Amino acid sequence: MKKTILTTAALAVIIILASASLKKEVGTQQQNVPQNEFSNRIYTHKNLTIFLIQGKDELQRKYLTLEEAMQQKKIILNETGSVGELSADNISSEYVFIMAGDIVKGGRQDRTIGEDIVLAPGSKKIPLKSFCVEQSRWSGRGSESASVFSSSEKMLNNKALKVAARTEKNQHKVWEEVSGYQTKISDRVQSEVKSSASPSSLQLTLENDKLKNSITEYVNALQPAFEGKKDVLGFAFFVNGKISTVETFGNADLFRKLQKKLLEAAASEAFEQYDEKLKFETPILETLNTFIEMAGKGTETVEQTSANMTEYTKKTEHSILLRSVNTDAGKAALHTSIYSTEGLTLGENKFEYGGRQRNINRMIRD
Repeated sequence: MKKTILTTAALAVIIILASASLKKEVGTQQQNVPQNEFSNRIYTHKNLTIFLIQGKDELQRKYLTLEEAMQQKKIILNETGSVGELSADNISSEYVFIMAGDIVKGGRQDRTIGEDIVLAPGSKKIPLKSFCVEQSRWSGRGSESASVFSSSEKMLNNKALKVAARTEKNQHKVWEEVSGYQTKISDRVQSEVKSSASPSSLQLTLENDKLKNSITEYVNALQPAFEGKKDVLGFAFFVNGKISTVETFGNADLFRKLQKKLLEAAASEAFEQYDEKLKFETPILETLNTFIEMAGKGTETVEQTSANMTEYTKKTEHSILLRSVNTDAGKAALHTSIYSTEGLTLGENKFEYGGRQRNINRMIRD
Protein backbone atom coordinates (compact mmCIF):
# COMPACT_ATOMS: atom_id res chain seq x y z
CA MET A 1 0.00 0.00 0.00
CA LYS A 2 3.03 2.23 0.37
CA LYS A 3 4.35 2.09 -3.16
CA THR A 4 4.86 5.29 -5.03
CA ILE A 5 1.59 6.75 -6.25
CA LEU A 6 1.17 6.83 -10.02
CA THR A 7 4.11 4.47 -10.57
CA THR A 8 1.99 2.03 -12.57
CA ALA A 9 0.12 4.74 -14.39
CA ALA A 10 3.29 6.66 -15.15
CA LEU A 11 4.83 3.59 -16.77
CA ALA A 12 1.71 3.11 -18.89
CA VAL A 13 1.39 6.74 -19.88
CA ILE A 14 1.71 7.68 -23.51
CA ILE A 15 1.61 11.33 -24.38
CA ILE A 16 -0.48 11.46 -27.49
CA LEU A 17 1.18 12.65 -30.67
CA ALA A 18 -0.93 15.06 -32.68
CA SER A 19 -1.00 15.26 -36.43
CA ALA A 20 -0.23 18.52 -38.19
CA SER A 21 -3.88 18.89 -39.16
CA LEU A 22 -5.07 18.44 -35.59
CA LYS A 23 -2.62 21.07 -34.40
CA LYS A 24 -4.42 23.53 -36.60
CA GLU A 25 -7.76 22.54 -35.07
CA VAL A 26 -6.55 22.58 -31.48
CA GLY A 27 -5.77 26.06 -30.27
CA THR A 28 -3.87 28.92 -31.77
CA GLN A 29 -0.26 29.72 -31.14
CA GLN A 30 0.59 32.90 -29.31
CA GLN A 31 3.31 35.11 -30.69
CA ASN A 32 5.32 34.37 -27.55
CA VAL A 33 5.37 30.63 -28.40
CA PRO A 34 7.84 30.15 -31.27
CA GLN A 35 6.77 27.80 -34.06
CA ASN A 36 9.81 25.57 -33.65
CA GLU A 37 9.08 25.07 -29.94
CA PHE A 38 5.43 24.06 -30.41
CA SER A 39 5.86 20.33 -29.91
CA ASN A 40 3.32 18.04 -31.55
CA ARG A 41 3.18 16.18 -28.23
CA ILE A 42 1.19 18.95 -26.62
CA TYR A 43 -2.00 20.89 -27.23
CA THR A 44 -2.12 24.59 -26.51
CA HIS A 45 -4.74 27.31 -26.64
CA LYS A 46 -3.67 30.74 -25.42
CA ASN A 47 -2.15 30.15 -21.96
CA LEU A 48 -3.51 26.63 -21.40
CA THR A 49 -1.44 23.61 -22.42
CA ILE A 50 -2.58 20.02 -21.95
CA PHE A 51 -0.88 16.62 -22.19
CA LEU A 52 -3.21 13.66 -22.70
CA ILE A 53 -2.49 10.52 -20.68
CA GLN A 54 -3.23 7.25 -22.45
CA GLY A 55 -3.04 3.67 -21.21
CA LYS A 56 -4.82 0.46 -20.28
CA ASP A 57 -7.76 0.34 -17.89
CA GLU A 58 -6.72 -0.70 -14.39
CA LEU A 59 -10.30 -0.99 -13.08
CA GLN A 60 -13.04 -2.91 -14.88
CA ARG A 61 -15.97 -1.64 -12.79
CA LYS A 62 -18.33 0.75 -14.57
CA TYR A 63 -19.50 3.89 -12.79
CA LEU A 64 -22.16 6.48 -13.25
CA THR A 65 -20.91 9.99 -12.54
CA LEU A 66 -22.80 12.17 -10.09
CA GLU A 67 -23.98 14.34 -12.99
CA GLU A 68 -25.34 11.31 -14.86
CA ALA A 69 -27.00 9.85 -11.78
CA MET A 70 -28.76 13.13 -10.99
CA GLN A 71 -29.87 13.64 -14.59
CA GLN A 72 -31.25 10.09 -14.72
CA LYS A 73 -32.83 10.44 -11.25
CA LYS A 74 -30.89 7.47 -9.95
CA ILE A 75 -29.63 9.29 -6.88
CA ILE A 76 -31.27 11.52 -4.30
CA LEU A 77 -28.93 14.05 -2.72
CA ASN A 78 -30.42 15.32 0.49
CA GLU A 79 -29.87 18.47 2.51
CA THR A 80 -29.16 17.56 6.14
CA GLY A 81 -29.13 21.04 7.64
CA SER A 82 -25.42 20.65 8.40
CA VAL A 83 -22.97 22.78 6.42
CA GLY A 84 -20.37 20.04 6.35
CA GLU A 85 -22.41 16.98 5.46
CA LEU A 86 -25.01 15.90 2.92
CA SER A 87 -26.77 12.56 2.58
CA ALA A 88 -27.08 10.42 -0.56
CA ASP A 89 -29.45 7.62 -1.59
CA ASN A 90 -28.46 5.52 -4.59
CA ILE A 91 -31.78 4.22 -5.88
CA SER A 92 -30.21 2.44 -8.85
CA SER A 93 -28.52 -0.91 -9.49
CA GLU A 94 -25.31 0.85 -10.59
CA TYR A 95 -22.23 2.20 -8.85
CA VAL A 96 -22.10 6.00 -8.63
CA PHE A 97 -18.78 7.84 -8.43
CA ILE A 98 -18.98 11.20 -6.70
CA MET A 99 -15.81 13.17 -7.36
CA ALA A 100 -14.22 15.47 -4.83
CA GLY A 101 -14.80 18.99 -6.14
CA ASP A 102 -18.17 18.26 -7.75
CA ILE A 103 -20.54 21.17 -7.11
CA VAL A 104 -24.17 20.39 -6.32
CA LYS A 105 -26.79 23.06 -6.90
CA GLY A 106 -29.75 23.73 -4.63
CA GLY A 107 -30.51 22.81 -1.03
CA ARG A 108 -30.06 25.54 1.53
CA GLN A 109 -26.68 26.44 0.02
CA ASP A 110 -24.76 25.19 -3.03
CA ARG A 111 -22.07 22.77 -1.91
CA THR A 112 -18.95 21.08 -3.18
CA ILE A 113 -18.12 17.50 -2.27
CA GLY A 114 -15.03 17.17 -0.04
CA GLU A 115 -13.84 13.65 -0.90
CA ASP A 116 -14.09 11.02 -3.61
CA ILE A 117 -16.77 8.47 -2.76
CA VAL A 118 -18.49 5.55 -4.47
CA LEU A 119 -22.11 4.72 -3.73
CA ALA A 120 -22.86 1.02 -4.00
CA PRO A 121 -26.11 -0.03 -5.71
CA GLY A 122 -29.10 0.54 -3.46
CA SER A 123 -27.10 2.23 -0.69
CA LYS A 124 -29.06 4.66 1.47
CA LYS A 125 -28.31 7.59 3.76
CA ILE A 126 -24.62 7.68 2.86
CA PRO A 127 -22.93 10.75 4.43
CA LEU A 128 -21.02 13.04 2.07
CA LYS A 129 -18.51 15.53 3.43
CA SER A 130 -19.15 18.91 1.88
CA PHE A 131 -18.30 22.60 1.87
CA CYS A 132 -20.47 25.58 1.02
CA VAL A 133 -19.56 27.46 -2.15
CA GLU A 134 -22.13 30.10 -1.29
CA GLN A 135 -22.70 32.25 1.80
CA SER A 136 -25.65 33.72 3.69
CA ARG A 137 -28.48 31.82 2.02
CA TRP A 138 -30.03 29.14 4.25
CA SER A 139 -33.35 28.51 2.54
CA GLY A 140 -34.63 27.53 -0.88
CA ARG A 141 -33.55 29.77 -3.76
CA GLY A 142 -36.39 30.83 -6.02
CA SER A 143 -38.27 27.71 -7.09
CA GLU A 144 -35.43 25.36 -6.03
CA SER A 145 -36.03 22.82 -3.31
CA ALA A 146 -34.39 23.49 0.05
CA SER A 147 -34.40 19.78 0.93
CA VAL A 148 -32.69 18.18 -2.08
CA PHE A 149 -30.12 19.15 -4.72
CA SER A 150 -31.05 19.35 -8.38
CA SER A 151 -27.89 19.00 -10.49
CA SER A 152 -24.12 18.70 -10.65
CA GLU A 153 -22.80 20.15 -13.90
CA LYS A 154 -19.86 22.14 -12.49
CA MET A 155 -16.85 21.48 -10.30
CA LEU A 156 -14.34 23.53 -8.34
CA ASN A 157 -12.72 25.54 -11.06
CA ASN A 158 -9.20 26.35 -9.97
CA LYS A 159 -6.34 24.74 -8.11
CA ALA A 160 -6.59 27.02 -5.07
CA LEU A 161 -10.23 26.06 -4.49
CA LYS A 162 -9.51 22.35 -4.90
CA VAL A 163 -6.67 22.45 -2.38
CA ALA A 164 -8.70 24.55 0.07
CA ALA A 165 -11.45 21.92 0.07
CA ARG A 166 -9.59 18.67 -0.45
CA THR A 167 -6.38 19.26 1.52
CA GLU A 168 -6.84 22.17 3.90
CA LYS A 169 -10.48 21.20 4.42
CA ASN A 170 -11.24 24.70 5.64
CA GLN A 171 -14.66 26.24 5.02
CA HIS A 172 -13.52 29.82 5.52
CA LYS A 173 -10.68 29.30 3.04
CA VAL A 174 -13.15 27.94 0.49
CA TRP A 175 -15.33 31.04 0.86
CA GLU A 176 -12.25 33.24 0.61
CA GLU A 177 -11.16 31.56 -2.62
CA VAL A 178 -14.64 31.82 -4.11
CA SER A 179 -14.76 35.54 -3.37
CA GLY A 180 -11.27 36.06 -4.78
CA TYR A 181 -12.16 34.19 -7.95
CA GLN A 182 -15.31 36.27 -8.46
CA THR A 183 -13.33 39.50 -8.10
CA LYS A 184 -10.67 38.41 -10.59
CA ILE A 185 -13.17 37.15 -13.13
CA SER A 186 -15.28 40.30 -12.94
CA ASP A 187 -12.14 42.26 -13.83
CA ARG A 188 -11.31 39.79 -16.60
CA VAL A 189 -14.70 39.98 -18.33
CA GLN A 190 -15.14 43.65 -17.38
CA SER A 191 -18.57 42.89 -16.00
CA GLU A 192 -20.07 41.79 -12.70
CA VAL A 193 -20.21 37.99 -12.54
CA LYS A 194 -22.05 37.74 -9.23
CA SER A 195 -25.69 36.77 -9.64
CA SER A 196 -28.36 38.97 -8.11
CA ALA A 197 -30.17 35.78 -7.06
CA SER A 198 -27.26 34.93 -4.75
CA PRO A 199 -24.12 37.08 -5.11
CA SER A 200 -21.88 34.71 -3.18
CA SER A 201 -22.76 31.58 -5.21
CA LEU A 202 -19.86 30.10 -7.18
CA GLN A 203 -22.34 27.93 -9.10
CA LEU A 204 -24.28 30.96 -10.35
CA THR A 205 -21.05 32.79 -11.19
CA LEU A 206 -20.01 29.83 -13.36
CA GLU A 207 -23.36 30.16 -15.15
CA ASN A 208 -22.61 33.78 -16.10
CA ASP A 209 -22.89 34.11 -19.89
CA LYS A 210 -19.73 36.17 -20.45
CA LEU A 211 -17.66 33.80 -18.35
CA LYS A 212 -19.18 30.75 -20.04
CA ASN A 213 -18.35 32.16 -23.47
CA SER A 214 -14.71 32.70 -22.50
CA ILE A 215 -14.40 29.18 -21.09
CA THR A 216 -16.18 27.69 -24.10
CA GLU A 217 -13.55 29.24 -26.37
CA TYR A 218 -10.84 27.22 -24.62
CA VAL A 219 -12.94 24.06 -24.54
CA ASN A 220 -13.87 24.21 -28.21
CA ALA A 221 -10.23 24.74 -29.15
CA LEU A 222 -8.92 21.82 -27.08
CA GLN A 223 -11.79 19.34 -27.22
CA PRO A 224 -10.70 17.85 -30.58
CA ALA A 225 -7.56 16.54 -28.85
CA PHE A 226 -9.71 13.94 -27.07
CA GLU A 227 -11.90 12.88 -29.96
CA GLY A 228 -11.51 9.42 -31.45
CA LYS A 229 -9.23 8.22 -28.64
CA LYS A 230 -10.73 5.42 -26.55
CA ASP A 231 -7.92 4.85 -24.08
CA VAL A 232 -7.34 8.29 -22.55
CA LEU A 233 -7.18 8.00 -18.76
CA GLY A 234 -6.67 11.66 -17.93
CA PHE A 235 -4.64 14.74 -18.67
CA ALA A 236 -2.16 17.17 -17.17
CA PHE A 237 -2.37 20.88 -17.74
CA PHE A 238 -0.08 23.88 -17.57
CA VAL A 239 -1.19 27.50 -17.15
CA ASN A 240 1.14 30.24 -18.36
CA GLY A 241 3.81 27.62 -18.95
CA LYS A 242 3.71 26.30 -15.36
CA ILE A 243 2.42 22.92 -14.27
CA SER A 244 -0.87 23.15 -12.40
CA THR A 245 -2.63 19.79 -12.15
CA VAL A 246 -2.55 16.15 -13.19
CA GLU A 247 -5.80 14.15 -13.22
CA THR A 248 -6.02 10.40 -13.98
CA PHE A 249 -8.71 7.75 -13.53
CA GLY A 250 -8.87 3.98 -13.24
CA ASN A 251 -10.53 3.47 -16.60
CA ALA A 252 -11.08 5.42 -19.79
CA ASP A 253 -14.87 5.18 -19.66
CA LEU A 254 -15.04 7.08 -16.38
CA PHE A 255 -12.59 9.74 -17.57
CA ARG A 256 -14.49 10.16 -20.83
CA LYS A 257 -17.64 11.02 -18.91
CA LEU A 258 -15.82 13.53 -16.69
CA GLN A 259 -13.52 14.94 -19.35
CA LYS A 260 -15.52 18.01 -20.34
CA LYS A 261 -16.17 19.03 -16.74
CA LEU A 262 -12.45 18.71 -15.96
CA LEU A 263 -11.44 20.60 -19.11
CA GLU A 264 -13.88 23.41 -18.29
CA ALA A 265 -12.30 23.72 -14.84
CA ALA A 266 -8.82 23.87 -16.38
CA ALA A 267 -10.03 26.50 -18.85
CA SER A 268 -11.52 28.55 -16.02
CA GLU A 269 -8.20 28.51 -14.19
CA ALA A 270 -6.34 29.52 -17.33
CA PHE A 271 -8.77 32.32 -18.19
CA GLU A 272 -8.50 33.67 -14.65
CA GLN A 273 -4.73 34.06 -15.17
CA TYR A 274 -4.71 35.06 -18.83
CA ASP A 275 -2.58 38.03 -19.85
CA GLU A 276 -2.01 38.48 -23.56
CA LYS A 277 1.21 40.38 -22.84
CA LEU A 278 2.68 37.62 -20.68
CA LYS A 279 5.44 35.59 -22.29
CA PHE A 280 6.12 32.01 -21.20
CA GLU A 281 8.14 29.05 -22.36
CA THR A 282 6.35 26.17 -24.01
CA PRO A 283 5.96 23.29 -21.52
CA ILE A 284 7.83 20.10 -22.34
CA LEU A 285 7.20 16.46 -21.49
CA GLU A 286 10.35 16.22 -19.37
CA THR A 287 8.96 18.85 -17.00
CA LEU A 288 5.78 16.84 -16.52
CA ASN A 289 7.66 13.59 -15.97
CA THR A 290 9.91 15.20 -13.38
CA PHE A 291 6.93 16.74 -11.57
CA ILE A 292 5.14 13.37 -11.34
CA GLU A 293 8.30 11.60 -10.20
CA MET A 294 9.01 14.15 -7.47
CA ALA A 295 5.37 14.18 -6.31
CA GLY A 296 5.63 10.46 -5.59
CA LYS A 297 8.51 10.95 -3.15
CA GLY A 298 6.55 12.58 -0.34
CA THR A 299 5.71 10.82 2.91
CA GLU A 300 2.45 8.95 2.51
CA THR A 301 -0.52 9.18 4.86
CA VAL A 302 -3.63 7.02 4.63
CA GLU A 303 -7.26 7.60 5.57
CA GLN A 304 -10.21 5.28 5.19
CA THR A 305 -12.82 7.82 4.12
CA SER A 306 -15.79 5.42 3.89
CA ALA A 307 -16.56 1.73 4.03
CA ASN A 308 -15.34 1.18 0.46
CA MET A 309 -12.94 4.10 -0.08
CA THR A 310 -9.38 4.81 1.03
CA GLU A 311 -7.45 7.99 0.28
CA TYR A 312 -3.65 8.14 0.10
CA THR A 313 -1.94 11.51 0.36
CA LYS A 314 1.62 12.59 -0.38
CA LYS A 315 2.90 16.10 0.15
CA THR A 316 6.18 17.63 -0.92
CA GLU A 317 7.45 21.19 -0.97
CA HIS A 318 6.13 21.55 -4.51
CA SER A 319 3.10 19.27 -4.77
CA ILE A 320 0.09 17.61 -3.17
CA LEU A 321 -0.87 14.17 -4.44
CA LEU A 322 -4.23 12.54 -3.62
CA ARG A 323 -5.07 9.00 -4.69
CA SER A 324 -8.44 7.40 -3.95
CA VAL A 325 -9.03 3.65 -4.10
CA ASN A 326 -12.43 2.00 -4.35
CA THR A 327 -11.33 -0.91 -2.19
CA ASP A 328 -14.03 -3.42 -3.15
CA ALA A 329 -13.21 -2.93 -6.85
CA GLY A 330 -9.48 -3.62 -6.63
CA LYS A 331 -6.20 -2.11 -5.48
CA ALA A 332 -5.71 0.23 -8.44
CA ALA A 333 -6.39 3.93 -8.05
CA LEU A 334 -9.86 5.06 -9.02
CA HIS A 335 -8.83 8.74 -9.18
CA THR A 336 -5.49 10.46 -8.73
CA SER A 337 -4.92 14.21 -8.55
CA ILE A 338 -1.60 16.00 -8.28
CA TYR A 339 -1.60 19.73 -7.61
CA SER A 340 1.41 21.99 -7.91
CA THR A 341 1.65 24.17 -4.80
CA GLU A 342 3.34 26.99 -6.68
CA GLY A 343 1.38 30.20 -6.17
CA LEU A 344 -0.75 28.79 -3.34
CA THR A 345 -1.00 30.22 0.14
CA LEU A 346 -1.45 27.24 2.43
CA GLY A 347 -2.90 27.78 5.88
CA GLU A 348 -2.86 25.65 9.00
CA ASN A 349 -3.28 21.92 8.55
CA LYS A 350 -6.69 21.69 10.15
CA PHE A 351 -9.85 19.98 8.99
CA GLU A 352 -12.96 22.07 9.38
CA TYR A 353 -16.40 20.69 8.72
CA GLY A 354 -19.25 22.92 9.79
CA GLY A 355 -17.14 24.58 12.44
CA ARG A 356 -15.84 21.29 13.86
CA GLN A 357 -12.04 21.21 13.70
CA ARG A 358 -9.82 18.23 14.27
CA ASN A 359 -6.07 18.06 14.16
CA ILE A 360 -4.72 16.54 10.94
CA ASN A 361 -2.73 13.94 12.84
CA ARG A 362 -5.94 12.53 14.28
CA MET A 363 -7.74 12.48 10.97
CA ILE A 364 -5.03 10.83 8.88
CA ARG A 365 -3.17 7.78 10.11
CA ASP A 366 -0.38 5.76 8.52
